Amino acid sequence: MKWRSLMIVVMILLSLLPLYLLYKWLEVKMNPRQSLQRFFGFTAVMFVVVFVYTFLLVFCIRFIFPGA
Repeated sequence: MKWRSLMIVVMILLSLLPLYLLYKWLEVKMNPRQSLQRFFGFTAVMFVVVFVYTFLLVFCIRFIFPGA
């Protein structure tokens, strides 16, 4: 039982690395500090990314650990 909880935490922590790299890449690509319009576009894109990433992470955890 304890190993399952540890594995879930490890999966969550490992999944943060690609999200962080995507965030940094989008920050360079969109340059949100240049104007207010770019900032709002960056914020909207990141909102969608976080929503989709959270959905996929929960789906994968529920698929791998059905009783979790």
